[in-house]
Amino acid sequence: MPRTLISLGANLGNVRESMGAANRLLQDAFGKSNLQLSQLYRTPPVGGPGGQGDFLNAVAAIHTDRSVWEVWETIQAIETALGRQRQHRWEARRIDVDLLLYGQQRIWTPHLKVPHPRMCMRTFVIEPAMEIASDWVEPVTGWSIAQLHAHLQASKRSRSFIQVLCPDPSGLSHIQSEFSKVKLPSDLTVHWGIASAEQIVAPEFRMPVSEGIAAKLTIAAVASPDPMTVLWEDCSKPWVEALNMSTRLDEMESEVRSVRGPRYLMPANDAKWAVHEIIAADQAMRCSIEALEAF
Repeated sequence: MPRTLISLGANLGNVRESMGAANRLLQDAFGKSNLQLSQLYRTPPVGGPGGQGDFLNAVAAIHTDRSVWEVWETIQAIETALGRQRQHRWEARRIDVDLLLYGQQRIWTPHLKVPHPRMCMRTFVIEPAMEIASDWVEPVTGWSIAQLHAHLQASKRSRSFIQVLCPDPSGLSHIQSEFSKVKLPSDLTVHWGIASAEQIVAPEFRMPVSEGIAAKLTIAAVASPDPMTVLWEDCSKPWVEALNMSTRLDEMESEVRSVRGPRYLMPANDAKWAVHEIIAADQAMRCSIEALEAF
């Protein structure tokens, strides 16, 4: 059966009761013997509107023969049953249940993306996952949960930077302009580069470097030519393939790939939001986390 990893989070209402209820509903849906749950962790809110309370987070490992779509529909039903309402991105929420991994499967659609596109850069996901799935492999990076955890810990201890690649010089310039207007943490360094999806998989291409320091995260910022009529997921497919988020390039030798470690593909039509995503990614990688009791 495919190894399935699911995250749980909440910071609105009776948070402990919501997390406990989500656990019970997961047990009912998949069977108690097929579910292994991490302990609870407390983290500050990252990326969303101000004024939110801390989150409680946990990760569940599930053994099931259901298809990935059936698993996704099941956890969506659990969210609905517990009163989840989606109005604004990264808002306070009564419950959040996300599908992180489903074996080594990779899916890129407007509605479902597997692995979860931000799991590799979220301390509040990787830390609890270490408890129950340290040897599981995240198929986009090819790294185990333990390797992702070590990478996040190293990023907190030593100098590192986020590299942002954009195929459009004008689009990159707009993002940089918005970036210059924002008050940033003193230790956040961003290295900017112009590259296409085709370039980064060419054997001769070399990723930009910053003083020989390894990047803690690579972000590709890609804009849709007409965001009103063209789905971003369709426009970004060349990057999906180049970043190993689909299976097309599986036959290529690993040394041909220029991007190593955690990577993120984001829309770039809104330069202000792109800057917000970059800063939120840095916060998610470095946020504090406190282990609490088990469920």
